[in-house]
Amino acid sequence: MNHVYDGDSVRLTNGTRVRLIGLDTPEIFWHEQTAEPYAHEARDTLMELLRDHDHRVLLVHDAERKDRYQRTLAHLFTPDGQSITALLLRQGLATAMTIPPNDWHLDCYRDAEALARAEALKVWSLEHLEAFEAEELPRDAEGFRIVTGEVVRLGQSQRAHWINLEGDVAFRIDREDMQYFPDLDIDALRGERVEGRGFVYTHRGQPRIRIRHPADLRILE
Repeated sequence: MNHVYDGDSVRLTNGTRVRLIGLDTPEIFWHEQTAEPYAHEARDTLMELLRDHDHRVLLVHDAERKDRYQRTLAHLFTPDGQSITALLLRQGLATAMTIPPNDWHLDCYRDAEALARAEALKVWSLEHLEAFEAEELPRDAEGFRIVTGEVVRLGQSQRAHWINLEGDVAFRIDREDMQYFPDLDIDALRGERVEGRGFVYTHRGQPRIRIRHPADLRILE
């Protein structure tokens, strides 16, 4: 290992830049000299994990080898077989993130996150990562959020299916991603209470979240 950029990306000694699969750690904004809460701790923890194992790692590839930035995508393990992603998630230093088709080891990652979330560790102690009712989500919300609410309207566009919640919040599932939702009956969601997670963006004043994997959308009791 040659360099650790942040909690989820490293450069190997051969110059290969690797983006860890399965998690998203808080951002370090190098140009602005600022960072999100726990960003430096996530980076330092990853550096410590690597030092403890003489900077040796095992790479396991998933369905895709590169991301859109041409970084190598991989699951990283210590030489004795511990998942580095799971270790960071268990300490509350990251949120689990699944970008299909790269969903190997998903259950392990989500279980590690669930334990940290139940104990309100690190990032899970932050107010903005609490589950928001759709009607209470701030209109200027951004970044990763977990949102719950009743489905009041369903819709379709040329590119996506739309799941509209009370409070004018919408979940979007792109048609190209529907292949990863073989068991989803979108019409059956009308009137159900659901929970979705992902990155919020705003379009024409409406908060929206793109749902990319079934693990990020669930029907609540």
